[in-house]
Amino acid sequence: MQFLNPFVLLGLAAAAIPLLLHLLNLRKLKTIDFSTLRFIKELQKTQIRKLKLQQILLLILRTLIIVFAVLAFSRPVIKSTLPVFGGHVKTSAVIILDNSFSMDVSDESGNRLAQSKNVAAQIIRALKDGDEAAILTSADVNEKRKINFSKNFSLLQENIQKIGISSTEGQVASLLRMTASLLTETNNINKEVYIVTDAQKNILNAMQDSARLVLNGAAVFTVPIGLTSKVAGQNLSVDSLGILTRIFQINKPVEVEAFIKNNSETDAQGVVVGMSFNGDRVSQRTIDIPAHQVRSINISAPPQKRGLVKAVVEIEGDALETDNKRHFGFVIPPQPRVALVGTPDVTRFTSLVMASDAGRDVASVQEVSPAQFSGTNISDYDMVILTGGISQSDIPRLQNYVRNGGGVLLFADASQDYTTMKSITQGLQLGEPTEATFVPDHPGIFTSTDKLHPIFQGVFKGTTDSKGIVESPKITKALPVNGGQHIIDIQGGAFLAESRIGEGKVLYCAVPPTITWSNFPFTGLYPTLVFRSVLYATMREALGTDVIAGNNGTIVLPKRYSTNGTFKITDPSNTESLREAAILPSGAVLNLGTLNSTGVYSVLAPNGNVVSTISVNTPARESELTQFDKSAFLESLKAILQENTPIENIDNPRNVTQSVARARIGTELWKLFVILAVVCAIAEMFVARAVKTTE
Repeated sequence: MQFLNPFVLLGLAAAAIPLLLHLLNLRKLKTIDFSTLRFIKELQKTQIRKLKLQQILLLILRTLIIVFAVLAFSRPVIKSTLPVFGGHVKTSAVIILDNSFSMDVSDESGNRLAQSKNVAAQIIRALKDGDEAAILTSADVNEKRKINFSKNFSLLQENIQKIGISSTEGQVASLLRMTASLLTETNNINKEVYIVTDAQKNILNAMQDSARLVLNGAAVFTVPIGLTSKVAGQNLSVDSLGILTRIFQINKPVEVEAFIKNNSETDAQGVVVGMSFNGDRVSQRTIDIPAHQVRSINISAPPQKRGLVKAVVEIEGDALETDNKRHFGFVIPPQPRVALVGTPDVTRFTSLVMASDAGRDVASVQEVSPAQFSGTNISDYDMVILTGGISQSDIPRLQNYVRNGGGVLLFADASQDYTTMKSITQGLQLGEPTEATFVPDHPGIFTSTDKLHPIFQGVFKGTTDSKGIVESPKITKALPVNGGQHIIDIQGGAFLAESRIGEGKVLYCAVPPTITWSNFPFTGLYPTLVFRSVLYATMREALGTDVIAGNNGTIVLPKRYSTNGTFKITDPSNTESLREAAILPSGAVLNLGTLNSTGVYSVLAPNGNVVSTISVNTPARESELTQFDKSAFLESLKAILQENTPIENIDNPRNVTQSVARARIGTELWKLFVILAVVCAIAEMFVARAVKTTE
């Protein structure tokens, strides 16, 4: 027996009042006047016994009146039915409906989400007047919705039909946490929790702490969907992508390594893997994948235009469509603006390279003389190529320019004294230069090359050996540095080095772009190095951030955007919205909130430039269609719920009505106790009258 108003039971203390009054009456002496002792004999012993019994009965009846009245107001309930008094206990039901994308599988009973919605609808139809229910799905966890119980059953049925597949993984553990909180808000004695799920093994992974959940006396019913299915569909998934390209150019291949997993029991032959840019199929290949294995495949294609490219790698349809795609985004920036600083005799070879057809495709170049440089607003340019003529006073300006995202290609200046060059290289965090001279018969040459550096990606084919064949100029003099990241080494230090200052890059070449110290401008490597340096140093936010669906999307904005508070967000369906960035001392942070839709989100500055992208994809482990068996599922639930929580499995999802009805059988006994209190009151009246007559 349980009580809906248990605090009323404190009123049972009032049942002691009749006993106290009875004891007080016994101690009170009553004086009776009579004329002779002969009247005492008329008091028979039987009459005295009768009087005592009547008084005890009167005491019992008065006590019962109070007890029954208190019990009636406390509203006792029993889990059974009684003739005449049988009734329905008001119920609060919470339906946890797993709508993760693994529920989009179909078996011999149909689509599993549709089966789940049918189960939820049956539970709602079994509700009666006074009952209430709440429906929880993955979206309620991801979007942090406030859920309340509802007695509007029609509205609940409509909401069930609106539930669609979520791109997130099963979150039954998190939904159970929400359920525990929700059940504290109801006073109904009968509380039920229905878990309608495909019972994938990952659905309880979120329970990482040791505290068990308290469901406020609720009974738990599990309704596994598809657990007895004999249909074993083949499911493959694009688990992850590795973007191999680091410098993105128009009409140059973008290479991607895709990892495809076979989550099924059978081998997959001839799986078609395709890649699309902005909705257009640009490449495809085939691959064989053994059962339960992961295989990688490289796929590439050249983008045909500048700007944001929303790309996707996908495989052909199988048992589960949602995990067949993996999204990524990249940006091919507008043609960078480059300031070429130096005198004409020094910039001659660089100017010729940048004036070629290939150079005009790479950048727009403006030549600036050393005399004009101090008055030039270098923030108007994406990159500065310094061939000579700068002074120590220009160093702070260059540092600030690079710190805010600018790029610099610095050549050793043959006309500059060593002290000035030392100040420049140290100021740009390249370390101290060392004078290296070589005789013409034994010129300096490259000793090692970092072929894996983005500048050389795709330049050297066949080998990545740092000492492999690379065309080396013949060097008679150089100023190699000992700091920064060495890309090409010669005797004495770095011929080509890179340093990072803030958000920008500095590249340093140890010889001038002339033939005074070497024949470097005459080598085939020279134009390649100039082109790739420009592209590399001006490449900003080319690749965005990756987020798993259901998680929060946060972007740390480049410093050059830290003064802009409002940004335009375009989601995968091309719906636009505005977001305010949080301006912090360290920079600006843009929070896009919880991202549930898969695809590529773009972030645009007020001037329309793409600031960054966020690629949202499905969680890989949701693709593993491995289910608990019934006993293991129940044991796993018992491990996270409070001990002695009643848990029952409903084996037949097509007919849960009988199990629901059995759970709700019960009777409120307040009417019975009211009747008993009235009966005792009537009996007390008759007994009290009889006692008075006897006295």
